[in-house]
Amino acid sequence: MYCLGAIWAQTDAGVIGRAGDMPWRAPEDLAHFKAVTLGAPVIMGRRTWESFPPRFRPLPGRTNIVISRSVSEAEERDGALWVPSLDAALYAARDAVGAPIEPNPELPESTAANTPTVDAWILGGGSVYAEALSRNDLPAFGRVEVVERTFFYCQEGNEITGDTRAPELQLADSHGNCAVGSPNGCWHVVSETAWEKSEKGYLLDESGTKNPMYFSFQRLERLP
Repeated sequence: MYCLGAIWAQTDAGVIGRAGDMPWRAPEDLAHFKAVTLGAPVIMGRRTWESFPPRFRPLPGRTNIVISRSVSEAEERDGALWVPSLDAALYAARDAVGAPIEPNPELPESTAANTPTVDAWILGGGSVYAEALSRNDLPAFGRVEVVERTFFYCQEGNEITGDTRAPELQLADSHGNCAVGSPNGCWHVVSETAWEKSEKGYLLDESGTKNPMYFSFQRLERLP
């Protein structure tokens, strides 16, 4: 069985998007995203694909797989493989991997030692995350086993609003238990970095004001 991960960035209030874009600029998160996903297939919906600037599409060093209802079968377009469903995307990711990938040397040793190597990554958007996290019958992968998420917060307290929210993950208690019936599974934190202030990044409030941004990287693993 291959290992599937999901990766996203969110505010501490759970916002991941606003009007088809992300209400922040975060160079440190972009570098982290590249280090985590490089070499693995990445799966995304059409809107997520279109949210990347054209000069960055397709994401280099990764097989780009785009889910869209505009296609009835797999076809190559604009440097990516377009497929009609999440299941089709996962079969394509399996074929692209060939065999489970080796650990990524760009990841911290502590992360690589404590979590499984992820063979493919879900990049969003909201409906793709929702389907992937709620299922235990994903072709070739079974379920999402790893989540990598970046947290942002604004120390000044200005509210960063949005119309798309991150999936809700239930964290296990000290005994490793979660409430019965948690739709997205039960999770525990494997690694978490201290909060840092971004040197050049910022959060955008609704007025367009740039607010100083603080960030932290967190990795979670799904419990049985």
